[in-house]
Amino acid sequence: MCVSLRRLLAITVVFMLSAAAVDAGDNMGEPPVRGPVFDITHFDVIPSTEGDVDFQQTAYSALFHYRDASTSDPGSESFRVVNWLLASNHSQIIDVWRSLDEFEAHLAQPHSVDFRFAVQVQPPPPPPGFNCCIGSPIDDRQYSQVISFNTPWTSDSLPSEVGPDKSALFVVTYVDFLVDGDPIKGRDNLVRYGSETSKAAGQLSYTVLQQFDRPNRFAALEVWDSEAHYNAWQNDPRTTNFVADVMPLLGSPLDHRLNILCGETFADGTGCIAP
Repeated sequence: MCVSLRRLLAITVVFMLSAAAVDAGDNMGEPPVRGPVFDITHFDVIPSTEGDVDFQQTAYSALFHYRDASTSDPGSESFRVVNWLLASNHSQIIDVWRSLDEFEAHLAQPHSVDFRFAVQVQPPPPPPGFNCCIGSPIDDRQYSQVISFNTPWTSDSLPSEVGPDKSALFVVTYVDFLVDGDPIKGRDNLVRYGSETSKAAGQLSYTVLQQFDRPNRFAALEVWDSEAHYNAWQNDPRTTNFVADVMPLLGSPLDHRLNILCGETFADGTGCIAP
């Protein structure tokens, strides 16, 4: 792939994300950017093998190389890949940056551009004969932190294996409040619920995020010591009351994605092997 095309992709990605950040706050009067920058990306790999190319092994090898190379980029505060329990070929890339400028500089790094060319079938066109690996375009969404409870998401002390089943649970919940409803009330409810959740048995970390370019959209990052403790909290009256309170404010149902943390290897049909 010629250098000029790679450079064009890098410039295009940085420009689009910068424009999105500038537009933030139109609906709720929030500042356009508040550091740090949380970047969440859904990563969907086609579970297929063509010829001698195993799509999942190729894509996850490229992803782990990208993750490891990115941790030394200036401004990197955290870079995790978590694997969805519901579908092992789906993951969330969650990287955190000290500032928007440093995030944009990261996107222009050769390893960032190389990663996108290694896995992305969508335009710009890949080299002849290349047909790997993802099932949908890479969709980056940037967030600012509203509040954090318990151990911060960026902390290296968050475990990957704890509890009797030896697997910590990393949960990403997407929350979409109606623009013409009361998203500020929804945000306040989400913050109060985060405070209550942080006191639950097995709760290790809870972070509320607000999307830059869609201020009515939020995300919650949770870490639990086990899926059993998380499920118990979902059945707690405080959770059912929260859901009942926010339901009229939502533009779409709460989207909970339960994950484990990825280590260095991926097993086809099983998913990431935890560190």
